[in-house]
Amino acid sequence: MQITLREHFKSFERFPVIPILGYPALPALKITTQECLYNSEKHFNVAKYIFQEYEIDSLLTLLDLTVEAEMLGAQVNYTLYDAPQVKRHVNELKYVETEKKKEYIKTVKKLKEFSEDVPVGAYTTGPFTAAGQTIGIEKLVKLSYMEPENAKTILEEVTETVKDYAREIEDAGADYIIIAEPTSSLLSLEHFRKYSKPNLKSVIMALKKEAILHVCGKSKHLLEEVQETGAAGVSIDQNIPLYEASKVLKKGFLIFGNYSPVNLATEKPNVIKENVEIMLNPVKGMENIIASTGCDIPAKTSPENIKTFINTVKNIKRK
Repeated sequence: MQITLREHFKSFERFPVIPILGYPALPALKITTQECLYNSEKHFNVAKYIFQEYEIDSLLTLLDLTVEAEMLGAQVNYTLYDAPQVKRHVNELKYVETEKKKEYIKTVKKLKEFSEDVPVGAYTTGPFTAAGQTIGIEKLVKLSYMEPENAKTILEEVTETVKDYAREIEDAGADYIIIAEPTSSLLSLEHFRKYSKPNLKSVIMALKKEAILHVCGKSKHLLEEVQETGAAGVSIDQNIPLYEASKVLKKGFLIFGNYSPVNLATEKPNVIKENVEIMLNPVKGMENIIASTGCDIPAKTSPENIKTFINTVKNIKRK
C-alpha cells in the first residue's frame, strides 16, 4: 500500500515528528557504521530499533551522502559510529555497482514489508552534492565558473546516477524519498538556477512518489525556487524559522524542520523542551509542518535528549 505524507498526517492532532536520526542508534546496538551500511539485515534492525525505541512517525534509512559518490569511484572512510566521509575524490567518473547500494535497496524492501501503515522513507543525494562528493566541491565550483560546459556535463552524468538509484529505491517500496542537497545552499540564486535546480527537477520528475528536498545550511534565498522543482516539501536548517519559511512557501508544501542537531547533542533536556516549544508554537494551526532536525543528529547524542525532543513535539497540538 502506497502512503503519501500529506494524506497520512492530515488526521494528526499533534505535530508529526520525523527527525534525521540514525547514527545515535549504532552504539546502543553495538553495530558499526560500515557493518550497518553493508548489511541490509543490520540496517533494517537499526531503522526498526529507531522507530520502536523513539516512536517516530516514519521508518527511515540512515542518511549517507557517500552512496552515489562511491558508485562513481570515490573512496570512502568509515569510522566507528559516525556518518561516512569521502576520503579520496576522482578526476573521471566511472560507474560501479557497489555492494552498499545493493544493501540499501534490500533495506528499503525489508522496511516496506515490515511497515504496514507507516510511511517508509529513504535518502538519495542531490545531483550537485553528489557531484561535489565525487570530484570535490572546490573543483566543482571552480568548473562552474571557469568551465561551465564541463561542469554541466559532469552534473548531467551524476544526475543520471542519482535518478537511476532513486527509481530503484522507489521500486523497492519507499513511500517518499528525501533528496539531500546541502551543498546547494552554498550557491547563489543564479548558480542554483543554472547548476542545481534543473537536475533536481529531472530527478523528481522521474519519480512517482513524493520527494522531499533537504537543503541544510543558509538556504532561505532558495526557498521559492525549491518549490518549483516538483518536490512535495523541503527540509530546512535551524537558521530559517519555520514561520518565516511558511510565509515564503505555498500552502500545503510540506516543511520539515528544524531543531539544531548540535544543540540537541549538547543542551540539557529542560532547555530542549523549551526550545522545541519556541520552534513550534508560531506554526500552530499549520498542517504542513513536520517537526524534524535541521540536519543529521550526531552519533554522540544521548537517547534522553532525543526522546525529550520527540516527546515534547508529540505533546504540542497543531491546533
